[in-house]
Amino acid sequence: MLKKLNKRIIFARNSKGFKQNELAKILKVSLPTMNHYESGKRAPNSELLSKIATVLECDPGWLLTGEGEADKSNATSREALSSPSGSLNDFVLVPRYNIEASAGGGSIIHSEQVVDHLAFKADWVSKELGANPKNLLLIHSIGDSMEPTLRSGDLLLVDRNKAKIKGDGIYLINFEEGLMVKRLEWMMDGTVVIRGDNTSVSREQKLTAMEMEKLHLLGRVVWVGSKI
Repeated sequence: MLKKLNKRIIFARNSKGFKQNELAKILKVSLPTMNHYESGKRAPNSELLSKIATVLECDPGWLLTGEGEADKSNATSREALSSPSGSLNDFVLVPRYNIEASAGGGSIIHSEQVVDHLAFKADWVSKELGANPKNLLLIHSIGDSMEPTLRSGDLLLVDRNKAKIKGDGIYLINFEEGLMVKRLEWMMDGTVVIRGDNTSVSREQKLTAMEMEKLHLLGRVVWVGSKI
């Protein structure tokens, strides 16, 4: 299975003998845009993904998620019914960044390059998260200070909507040492307490008014994906 969307696009294009510029012309996109799709810098929207699947005669469900078989002709009717192939517009693609947010002592951002995209049900994103897909990003957590709530290696879905960045909760923050995922609590006196859920390795920190100027709230963690 090809894990990255851009790799699946390249695989499907090569399997049908298209050159990159030829596919770009058929899709009516510029060559630089097509190159961005295939390098993973950008992801095509669901409408264009459907068109790519049609032109390259590949299974849309496989193109979107990497599950199933690439060749549309090899997909059984049962697979077609259970896959998202017939309703790409029902899904949204959320970018995963090559950034690790420490759940320990802090981690500096080395790169913000998008490495791939994951598909989520648009209905779930809207109803369960109340989020706009444009405000979502995925990153990985490292460290153990947020255990058992978050474990090192967990995939975190972060909502950057400023309207959601309020109240107690788990946030992606930038503070002194770098990028971190911590639980924030707003106190009655207007100060903020930063703490980890793992009290055996994490100490809470109460920010003074001056220190709060160094605190940057980048987004609220709204979902976590873990390995069993």
